Amino acid sequence: MKKIYFLLMIPFLMGSCNSRYSVVPLNKFNKERKQIAQDFVETYLKKCENKDYSEFEGFNIAKKFQAKLSPDSLKRSCNYIYYKNGKVTVEKLVSAHTTKSPKDFMDVLNFKIKTEKSAAPMYLHLGMYRDQNYIEMPFYISADESYYETIRKKYYKK
Repeated sequence: MKKIYFLLMIPFLMGSCNSRYSVVPLNKFNKERKQIAQDFVETYLKKCENKDYSEFEGFNIAKKFQAKLSPDSLKRSCNYIYYKNGKVTVEKLVSAHTTKSPKDFMDVLNFKIKTEKSAAPMYLHLGMYRDQNYIEMPFYISADESYYETIRKKYYKK
């Protein structure tokens, strides 16, 4: 009976947790790190605009993300971004989030972007490791400022 009671309490306790991620103050990031992230996002979008699907140079990109940046994959991604949003321009870095877990090794930087097809504010989310400023997934566009909130809405629909 105690085991059943304990199992019933787990969802209640998990649901009452404050959050699984936290906001990282932007003043904790040095200018170099912010600039690397912004340069990568602008380079990615410029490659899409110019239909240049060549390899990215001058950036530390994680192997997992590098595999997603092959010419064919990049072409599909650029076509999807253009189809869904039109021309995209980066306005500024607005926030950063990190998970509250023991495996806390990456921040998700959130850039406010301006799209041709939408007047509503949109955000581009970019993952970045803390060590040596390696760029990693997610590279995702959504209407929510927080990437984690976007994923929660997408997968945990009530």
